[in-house]
Amino acid sequence: MDARLGIIGSVLILMNGVACVGAAVPVALASATSTSSTLAPMASGLFIAAQSVAASTPSPSVSRSRFVKINMPVLLDRNGQALPLPANAEIPLNLFPDVAYTGVIEQIQQDGDGYSWVGHLKDVATSSMTIVYTAGVFAGNFASPAGVYEVSNVGGDLYEIIQIDQTPFQGGD
Repeated sequence: MDARLGIIGSVLILMNGVACVGAAVPVALASATSTSSTLAPMASGLFIAAQSVAASTPSPSVSRSRFVKINMPVLLDRNGQALPLPANAEIPLNLFPDVAYTGVIEQIQQDGDGYSWVGHLKDVATSSMTIVYTAGVFAGNFASPAGVYEVSNVGGDLYEIIQIDQTPFQGGD
């Protein structure tokens, strides 16, 4: 298994494991008059294209990758606290130039100084979205029938988005 995949999986499992034992505290979603709200200042999306001086390590489990920075104001205020988003808030997820989704946040949880945003991809059946922020670092997992994408920190404020190669799995293309 690619080391990057194991690290992300561990972070997400740890956060979910903590939530399961009750240590996580739900962050109240702000009430909204509509059932869906798109946040205006995030027209460019959660990810900002970035250049990397380090080359990505090729892996047979990765179809493609790109380097990005996180557009922090999409999810956090200036103090690093989760924004009080309205119920079913929508955030643009610009994973690759040809892959963009709208994430629908169903739940925000706080665990110490970290947060997790859990939801699904708008208008995509059997999809999921999990974003974790802890110790100043983000990790993310976005899954749909068309692909599985993971975001991990590669140092400082630089992140790598990978598309996991699904062809080894039955039904993968």
